[in-house]
Amino acid sequence: MSTAAERKALLFFGVVAFLGGGVRVMRAHQGAPPPVEERRALDARISEVAGPRGGSGVAAVQGGAGRRRARGDTTPPGRPPRKPVTVVPKITVAAPLAPPAPVRRVDVDRATAVELQALPGIGPALAARIVAFRDSNGPFGSIVRLQRVRGIGPATARRLDSLVTFSGIPRL
Repeated sequence: MSTAAERKALLFFGVVAFLGGGVRVMRAHQGAPPPVEERRALDARISEVAGPRGGSGVAAVQGGAGRRRARGDTTPPGRPPRKPVTVVPKITVAAPLAPPAPVRRVDVDRATAVELQALPGIGPALAARIVAFRDSNGPFGSIVRLQRVRGIGPATARRLDSLVTFSGIPRL
């Protein structure tokens, strides 16, 4: 007599086999031959493509048994020759450019660390240093006083000059 675990294992394997068979049936059904109209349209398209070479479309595409091998052709006899692939460049149409969004200046004397991170070159650590410096020393009042913060040099100050404003009056 079989145990409960063996019965469960047999049931599991039976379900897996049943599902596998179902998948095979579905795949075979999807790969069914196309209807007659689709096959005629496909034959017509093949004959259009092979038309200039003469002969029937299918025979011209598959290559004849008596075709001559060209120099450098590595295709085995009886197989159709490899055709050079023509690459058609993809044309993309760019969307019209939207007018630039108005630049909103950031008030460094009142901004939070998150607002300061929106500025170019200001990461979380530098934003935290700016806020800490402002909290302990008072408002900056100018870009020159902002350069006292470690990590903001002349290059960063030039980059930020048109993006920031100062509303506070600096302490002496």
